[in-house]
Amino acid sequence: MNGRRAIWEVARRELVERLRSRAVRLSMVLMLVLAVGGAIAAARVGQGTPTDDIGLVGTRAAAMAPALRLEARAADRRVHLHRLAGVAAASRAVRDGRVDVALVDGSRLIVRRSRSGPAVSVVQNAVAAQRTFTRYRTLGLTQAQALEALVPRPLPVAALEPTTGDAELGVISIGALALFAALVGYGSAVAASVTEEKSSRVVELLLTTVSPRRLLTGKVLGIGLLGVAQLTLTGAAALAAGRLAGGAGLPSGATGTVALVVLWFLLGYAFYSVAYAAVGALVSRQEDLSTASAPITWLLVGAFWLSLMALDFGRNPNGTVAQIAAFVPPTAPMIVPTRVVAGDMSAIALATAIGLELLGTVGLILLGARVYERAILRIGAPVRLRGLLGDDSHGREPIAADATRDRSPLRRIRSD
Repeated sequence: MNGRRAIWEVARRELVERLRSRAVRLSMVLMLVLAVGGAIAAARVGQGTPTDDIGLVGTRAAAMAPALRLEARAADRRVHLHRLAGVAAASRAVRDGRVDVALVDGSRLIVRRSRSGPAVSVVQNAVAAQRTFTRYRTLGLTQAQALEALVPRPLPVAALEPTTGDAELGVISIGALALFAALVGYGSAVAASVTEEKSSRVVELLLTTVSPRRLLTGKVLGIGLLGVAQLTLTGAAALAAGRLAGGAGLPSGATGTVALVVLWFLLGYAFYSVAYAAVGALVSRQEDLSTASAPITWLLVGAFWLSLMALDFGRNPNGTVAQIAAFVPPTAPMIVPTRVVAGDMSAIALATAIGLELLGTVGLILLGARVYERAILRIGAPVRLRGLLGDDSHGREPIAADATRDRSPLRRIRSD
């Protein structure tokens, strides 16, 4: 079988088998529900941009719409404008709470109780700005000159210690948690699949038609595609739900955070999945898998908590530990997205972190593939790494060499 075709056939098989699993489908539905629910809650109650509902009565009030939107933007607020038929309709809308304030013919306001609320200030300032703008135009200024006089360019502000808002910190924390769960979940799925095939001896049949490295590549690729699809779908659903929910809305950087999580899942999964596969090949029983894979899982747990402690939940992204850990392949997937979203990692530093992650992944792939090839057909007690990584100077011929000369796996089986 052609090598590339063999890899894709193995990947397709893994993808189909995972999608048939009730547990996988249930986890996907659960992640979607949690992501959509969390996005809606964040949009409704988060510390985002507040929204004012303003009623407009008459043509003069309707003409104030652009000024109202500009004033709301200057006040870091949003406005929803409602055209109302008359004063009676405006009074009912204010009394029922459908609008916060009603502007009647551009000359008077109707409120329910407070005469000095945020919505009232937005309308008052917008009317004053519109009147000043009209005076400027009558004095002969162009529209651009009048607007420049009304809204001068703000001075640039240099922050010595920039901070990230609470809403952005919430998105970063959720993204880091989702990334951690995906890396552990899909990495463990690779290990479980390898051990299952080894314990049932299905791998012996598979290796009659495909080489160990291609089998490993296809397995990692198929499960990884499912992970990317699930994270992308979950993130897209959360973004759509947050935008449709109304309220304060999600932070402006939410889309970039989702993209970073997906990117670093790809990089982190490529790094950790081969390690999980090698561990899965070392054991012959599912009962031994959790113990064998514990060091990798705890490394991921440590990286996750290190990112939270080093970054002080987003408030200290320039700490020494964070700067170093961002360039260490095992910890980079947890820390780099947070540092980028916090605005404290340059494009050059990001490219360097990605390059180092790729180099580390290549090295781990070479090591993991060697372990996988030599251990996948050794049935019995867990295989020791020392014997697999050595040069077999004790007279034992490596199984990987047999695999390239003899296509019959039954002759290559060894029992420890």
